[in-house]
Order: sequence, then structure tokens, then C-alpha cells
Amino acid sequence: MRLLIFLLTFSSFFFHKKPAVNALVILEDARLRKQVGYQETGEKGKAAFQYLNQGSYQLLIEFPQQEGKWIKEKKQNSTLAKASFNEKNRTYYYQGIEGYFAIKFGAIRRIGTNEFKPVFREFRGERTRQIVIAEFQTRKNGAGVELTINAITAKKFKKATHKIENDISTISIQGIK
Repeated sequence: MRLLIFLLTFSSFFFHKKPAVNALVILEDARLRKQVGYQETGEKGKAAFQYLNQGSYQLLIEFPQQEGKWIKEKKQNSTLAKASFNEKNRTYYYQGIEGYFAIKFGAIRRIGTNEFKPVFREFRGERTRQIVIAEFQTRKNGAGVELTINAITAKKFKKATHKIENDISTISIQGIK
């Protein structure tokens, strides 16, 4: 039993990620810019929206502030990319003042791959900053989307963004509200 605990603890240093607890995930009707629902991620960093009606939606996230190695950046790990998306494993990478994050999309039901578009837009309020990470259209009623948010290190972020070479922060239209 001790060996198992040791291996799990030791392996977490190699994977360089931890669940982003208390990230606020907001689902909005894209046409009306009206909030449809929201969830705060739990201790596993997961959120899900199920049984959506047919329509156009966008996902916004308020990332929690990270500390320690989850926000430190060394010169060799700096990169200009703010957001990237790996289509192969459906993972969105984000770098901000809050830290570095990987958002893994799990089950995406009744949403076609052509109808799911990763984007990057910032909206700033008085106290909060929300990042639009995806826009999608549902084909039928009963659609759903699940995601897991993990904090990652600067080194892992740079490696992931350079590997996929898909900087959506320069492709998307950035809007500050």
C-alpha cells in the first residue's frame, strides 16, 4: 500500500498537472449573449453541461489564480502563444496571468466536429476576467459537453503549444469588453 501511494505521489511530478479547483465554467447562448448555466469545478477539475436544447452556445471560463510552480516561468519556457488547441486529443491550452491551463474536452454529444470551434476572446469586468474558449452548435436537443481543467507548468505549456503549432490567440478575434 505504501508503495502504491509513493508511486502515485511520485508520478504526479512527472505529469506536471493538477486539477484546477473552483474554476467557473459558464455556458452562454451565443446569439443572445445570455447565460444559460454555470458550474464551478470540483476537486477533480471537471464540469459538464447536459441536455442542451438545439442552438448556438459559447463556453467561458474564469480561471482560478495559481501559485508556486504552476505560475512560475523561466526564460527558456516563455512563449508568445496565449491559447492553442490540439484537435487530436481535444485539448485547449491557455496561458494567462492566472497561470497555465489545459482544458480537455471529454464527451461531446450531438455536436458535430465542424460545429465545434475553439476560440480565444477575453472579457474583463470590474473584478473578473472571463475567457471564451469555444463556440459550438448543437444538432438536436439533448446535446452535452464535458471538460476537465488542469493547471500545468510553463514547461508543459510551451512543449504542448510548440508541438501542435496552432496558436488560436492570433487567429481568433480578441475582444475586450
